[in-house]
This record gives sequence, C-alpha cells and structure tokens, in this order.
Amino acid sequence: MRFSLPATLFSALASVGVAVAVPTTQPVYCEPTSAAVPLLRLYNPTVLDHFYTTNVTEANNAVAAPQGYTREGTAGLVFPSPGTGTVPLYRLYNATIFDHFYTISASGVDFAVQVAGYTLEGVAGYVYPAQECGAVPLYRLYSAQQTDHFYTTSAADRDSAISGGYSDEGVDGYIIPN
Repeated sequence: MRFSLPATLFSALASVGVAVAVPTTQPVYCEPTSAAVPLLRLYNPTVLDHFYTTNVTEANNAVAAPQGYTREGTAGLVFPSPGTGTVPLYRLYNATIFDHFYTISASGVDFAVQVAGYTLEGVAGYVYPAQECGAVPLYRLYSAQQTDHFYTTSAADRDSAISGGYSDEGVDGYIIPN
C-alpha cells in the first residue's frame, strides 16, 4: 500500500531533520509499436454500422456480399495480445439495431449486454487506458438517429461527426497512431 504525505507535513519533518523518502514515479513501460497491428475501419451504408477489426480475413468477409461493408482505412494501431499497461478493448454487437460497440470498461460491457441488448464478441485488441507511450485518444461518438457508434483518432473527424448529429461520448482508450 502506498501512502503519501501532505507537502506541509513533509516540509515540517524535513526541517527537524527527520529523513523522509521522497516518492519516485515508476517509469512507464511502453509496448514496442512494432508489435501493434492495424485496427481496420469498415462501414456499412445500408445498415449504418461502423465495424472495427484487426483480422484481415474478417474484414474481407465483411466487404464481400451480402455483408456490404466498405473499407475506410485504419483507425490506428492496437496490440493483438495483452501487454504491460494495456487493457482489453471489448467488441460487442447488437443484431437488432445493427451496431458494433467498443469499450475498455467492464461495467460498460455489463450494461451493454444486460440492458442494451448487445452480445459480447470478444476483444478487438489491447489499448492503453491513459495517454502515454505516444498513444492518441480513440474518440467514441454515437448517433441515436442512425444507431451507430463511430470511433476515430482524428479530432477533425470527431468534430465533423458531431456537426453531423453524433454525440461525443468521450475517449474510449488510447491507441498508437498510424
């Protein structure tokens, strides 16, 4: 368990000659970016669904008829397996409203499954929970009108989506930029 001393107490102890260990920050370990893989972004204009995957075969199948998705490039890079300091980016799907949903929050997964009708499909990849190691925010947006979650690392894309009717749902983890 780590305890911290208030600055005033630390100063008082130091002034009377009491040796006090100064807490040091642990260095952040960064996974090698060479281990990261592309998080492919696809969109289905018929059912209005953004879909993200690291699996090229899965992306190819989604593009093939009758799925109807189109490629929109790469959202960024994620890690295919757990690493030091990374957390799972869970992938969920609601077949009733044709919406993929991604979150790093276990309580978000529980709510989506138990209340909102989503099915947990697994882990899309592993991301950082905080902005470190050169990672950038993965913004999450939602359009209630289209029942579509949209994710991007681009502030300009985020702002454009907001002006197009999406709601800003904040940052859903941090990924390595392209």
